[in-house]
Amino acid sequence: MSISLGDGFNRRKKLGADIQTWINRLSGSGTDRRRYRTLAVEGEGAFVPVPGTDRITERHYSIEECHQKLQGLLSEDRELARRISLTNQRATAVVTDLDGVEREMTIPELLVLRNDLIPKLEQVARAVPRRAEGVSVYGTGEGCVQHRKIDRLEEVKETLTEKGHKIQEKRTIGYDVAETTDYGLPVRDAYNEIDRIQEFSERVKQAIQEANKHPLVDLS
Repeated sequence: MSISLGDGFNRRKKLGADIQTWINRLSGSGTDRRRYRTLAVEGEGAFVPVPGTDRITERHYSIEECHQKLQGLLSEDRELARRISLTNQRATAVVTDLDGVEREMTIPELLVLRNDLIPKLEQVARAVPRRAEGVSVYGTGEGCVQHRKIDRLEEVKETLTEKGHKIQEKRTIGYDVAETTDYGLPVRDAYNEIDRIQEFSERVKQAIQEANKHPLVDLS
């Protein structure tokens, strides 16, 4: 029966779970156990269980049965892995890249884009400095703006009136000025680049879904 590449991946996941289940069963297939309490280990009453203490645990599967089941599962998994590997090299999908160019890519190429390159591109885009907003711009240059922050420095002077009341008088004694040459990108441009990469990521995911519809290669 012909199945798609995506169905092949899902089947291998199920096989992986089944293989682990039967490995666990194999681990417990070597022994039957009986536990009980006895009052003597020699003589007439040796190894006679005290009533109510006898507990018997029997294996549910034989070693041979587990081996036989595992052999079938591993054989199917091995063949399916080969078919998936060969299909991956042949199954392609068309995706429009960041430059607007349509490219035909194999599944391994698309997976590298999705899992490795696109996260790095987005990390770079998010690390780009953004231009400060709501600041006092006093100049512009090539690819930059200049803005400053001014903090007033005040001195408080207290005096007493003739009636003994305190009067506080504030006076400006100077200014602390912080000037910044800001090379950051405009906020809208920075977010547009992030959006562009995320849209590309979505196109790649859709291309992978499309490629996964490709029927698995027949080994016969």
